Amino acid sequence: MKNDIELYESFFQERKDYYLEKLEKYEKGKKFTFNYATLIFGLFWFLYRKMYLEVIIIYSLLILETLFENLFLKHIIGEEQAIVFNICFTIVFLICIGFTGNLLYLKKSKRIIEKAKEKHSDYEEQKNFVTKKGGTSFLLVGILIVVIVIILALK
Repeated sequence: MKNDIELYESFFQERKDYYLEKLEKYEKGKKFTFNYATLIFGLFWFLYRKMYLEVIIIYSLLILETLFENLFLKHIIGEEQAIVFNICFTIVFLICIGFTGNLLYLKKSKRIIEKAKEKHSDYEEQKNFVTKKGGTSFLLVGILIVVIVIILALK
């Protein structure tokens, strides 16, 4: 068990105390804990935490909602009501993301640690694998910010 805690610490890195506390609650049955950073930063938080598959899924859901709104909803209930729907959907979506961000991150940490144990028999190799896969990265966050700034500048 001590080795597992050290692997989780290697995965969580700077915020290990916060996420170890969330992991303990998760293992006691409390699956959903609120993360204000996820609520505020949304997709940026997921990119920062190297949760690329989750970003693709969330972005796909947002695209589907936008298509639904533009192709159907505006014609059925009108443009003003569609705007109200969009605002309500966005608020509910962000709250849901706030409550599921930690859960998704903890599940990812468990998957990575299990994968490390399967791939490597040596503990130090496991720890190196987990450290590389975990932690944070500003690279894609920075790239996304630059792309958004360029798009906004071109409008």
